[in-house]
Amino acid sequence: MRFRERVMAVVEQVPAGRVMGYGHVGAALGSPRLARQVGWALASLPAGTTVPWHRIIRSSGHVALQGDPARGTLQRALLEQEGVVFEGDRVPMPAYGWSPA
Repeated sequence: MRFRERVMAVVEQVPAGRVMGYGHVGAALGSPRLARQVGWALASLPAGTTVPWHRIIRSSGHVALQGDPARGTLQRALLEQEGVVFEGDRVPMPAYGWSPA
């Protein structure tokens, strides 16, 4: 299975109302140092995808979509629709963070 497919397999496991950090996805794939590559894989998704890309955020709890403020606004809205409550501009990771079993 290619890296991108492995990333999507992890992301698709994240339940509604929960989030993972890019590095946490990398760790689930065997290396937390793959955070940037996880971001690139998610950025390559086509519009209208069913992969819940919006559930992957920075480990600090911040939405991380530099250069695309509209997508960041969409990501926050999608998370809030799922019941994720932001504290200011970040998601409290202890309350909403998820990791695969």
